[in-house]
Amino acid sequence: MVPAAVTPALSRQDWLAAHVGAHDADTIGCRAPAMPDHAKTRLQRWMTRLFGDNAPMPLADPRLEAVRRFACATRAGRLPDGTLIGELHQRGLDDAELAAIARFAA
Repeated sequence: MVPAAVTPALSRQDWLAAHVGAHDADTIGCRAPAMPDHAKTRLQRWMTRLFGDNAPMPLADPRLEAVRRFACATRAGRLPDGTLIGELHQRGLDDAELAAIARFAA
């Protein structure tokens, strides 16, 4: 008897976040999300107003933001660091789900 394959239980939002991460890797690169204006120095705010800021906006849900960063790093050919993988495990994703996202983003 052959054991049944375990299908990852990722939500539609997880897949969309993975798609956004893969798209970010292809278009603007895997940069850190934009900082809010109140966290910037006066010079940083001035430079943002002068030259613009095309850094990606972070996703509202921390789980989805972590999925986006994982997919972006995977698509860019980098191995995600242990802290990101630990964060994804804390947010409820298991190794099979991470492997599915990695296959999608590759």
